[in-house]
Amino acid sequence: MSAQCKAVPDSGFSPVVREAVPADLDFLESLERDCFSGTRQSSRQSLRHSLTSASQMVFIAERKKGRKQGVPTGAAVVFEYKRSLRVYSLAILKEHRMQGMGEALMQHIIDFALSHGYERISLEADAGNPKLVDWYRQFGFEGTKAMPDYYGPAEAALRMVLLLANKGRTSERIVIVVDDSNLAKKCVSGIQFCSAPEYLSDTNFSNSNRFHILNLCNSYKTHSMGYYVSLLASARNHRITPSVMAVKDGTTPSIAQSLLDEIREYTHDKLPSHDGSVVELTIVLGKTDDPHHGELARKLFSLFSIPFFSITMERHDSWRFKKLKTLHLKQVAHQHPELLQDALTCYCEKKRYNRPRLKSYKYDLAILINEEEGTPPSCPLALEKFRKAAERVGFFVEFITKADHRRLCEFDALFMRETTAIENHTYEMARHAYTEGLVVIDDPWSILLCSNKVYLHERLANAGVCQPRGWLLTRKGCSDELLKSLPLPVVLKLPESSFSQGVYRVCSLEELRSKLHEMFRQTDLVIAQEFLTSDYDWRIGLLDNMPLFACKYYMANNHWQIYNWQSSESEEFSGRSETIPVSQIPAHILKAAVNASSLIGNGLYGVDLKEVNKKAYVIEVNDNPNIDAGIEDLLLGDELYERIMHSLYNRIEAERHQVRYLY
Repeated sequence: MSAQCKAVPDSGFSPVVREAVPADLDFLESLERDCFSGTRQSSRQSLRHSLTSASQMVFIAERKKGRKQGVPTGAAVVFEYKRSLRVYSLAILKEHRMQGMGEALMQHIIDFALSHGYERISLEADAGNPKLVDWYRQFGFEGTKAMPDYYGPAEAALRMVLLLANKGRTSERIVIVVDDSNLAKKCVSGIQFCSAPEYLSDTNFSNSNRFHILNLCNSYKTHSMGYYVSLLASARNHRITPSVMAVKDGTTPSIAQSLLDEIREYTHDKLPSHDGSVVELTIVLGKTDDPHHGELARKLFSLFSIPFFSITMERHDSWRFKKLKTLHLKQVAHQHPELLQDALTCYCEKKRYNRPRLKSYKYDLAILINEEEGTPPSCPLALEKFRKAAERVGFFVEFITKADHRRLCEFDALFMRETTAIENHTYEMARHAYTEGLVVIDDPWSILLCSNKVYLHERLANAGVCQPRGWLLTRKGCSDELLKSLPLPVVLKLPESSFSQGVYRVCSLEELRSKLHEMFRQTDLVIAQEFLTSDYDWRIGLLDNMPLFACKYYMANNHWQIYNWQSSESEEFSGRSETIPVSQIPAHILKAAVNASSLIGNGLYGVDLKEVNKKAYVIEVNDNPNIDAGIEDLLLGDELYERIMHSLYNRIEAERHQVRYLY
């Protein structure tokens, strides 16, 4: 890096740091030539390896103004070790130095290390460049070892280390998101607000995970703007209150009761003991106007994690959940102005509450099925193979349906073999099972995250996973200019869509306008993706982020998808399939699949990809992949089923030695 490191403000421009993608290779190579002498330059091959290596990261610093596309100005290559990071190189183009780019790049590396639990950062600095050494010292690096002839004869380096153990995590910036920031300022004084459209569209929010989002939008209903604020905050790795899951939990009586049972001992001791007693509370960020129930309000906010809500509980042998109603900002400001002002002020001072522990149970396995389902994720023969495999591993197995919802606490694990969706009982049962202490595949997080294509697009984009180019289209933001700029044909997707349903290809501008008009009746947001053609889609099945099976699914006859939901003929409904040994999966396909699934969790996933010009494009990640006898199990046979059952068994074993928390 240059000896001239002190930043000089550049009016109107701001530094932004992002992860590098393969398309940055040419820039990285030119940066090496611009900043380093011949003996210190990394080769193109070495730079390409840094971009693809699982143990290296490459960050790009961009000079950005407003919403214009950023201009790359510098980069850093970082090696990852078990407890430490090593900054292998850090460079800024000569014409962009002294503008804060280097500072932004180094601070991003430090923030990443702190947020991911690393204990130290090391680097080697040119010992003959005292200004550079002093620049690193500004960040807390200290010289630990002189290294003569490090770069070459008589070219010494100084090894420098930044210890993070005493540094602690950098503070998260609290961002309070509302529908209308001007209206919110009239409700509460002295608090900064951010509008929902600004949060969703401003790349400054999507390029950092150092934010805590308090979502105070008027509605959290599915497909509302408040819903997408919480969903995309999760995709961006921001702390979010409330999460989409928290809202659904609070409005699902059976789950709400499970949560309330976590403080059963407190309610038994502190609240009236005679039947028929009723407690009604309005809770604003853990505070209430009722002086007798301050502690109860804190506990309930910790359990439900909804900013503003009223709750009604009634005593019948024990305290039972009766009703929960979410409240919006204007409502609370009108009815409880002083409480709202105090609660928001305290929240911005980072007063937080502990999350409740959950209990665990014994070893039995429930497999959720639906005999009425037309296209279930597993055929009857595959279900029987699952049962036999589970018994060999050591489970007592019972097939259950949605009618057995209240019996979930009788089991140790729940395995979902009914098509999942967040709007039906499958999500509710998965969430209820988790709150009861069961190990669950598909876990509720995976159902929630995989089912929403907007979340997946944002999550994959932030991680630099290659996917078809995409655009988030909002009801109010679909200008004619924007629509005309989209490359036709284009694929439109409803946010909650699966198995090719809710997905449409449009080939003309008129068809695009018509289909969007129809889709915006159901949702505030639609995702558009470029249309990629291929004879087949890859499906890579993964468990615990390890490949389990691989298939090629060919397109349905005379159709552009593998499923043709408009066809009434069974032979026209789907194309043929081909099962491929895991050892024969192309390396770039396998890497893309593992990278994509690891962004969701470590459950059972099916990653769909297209291969175009020998490049892998991730289409989606499915939380509930098809496993049918004679198709996905064609090569592994019974071993495939046993691997899944062993994973469930091992998870139960691990859970017995860990404290679980409700998020």
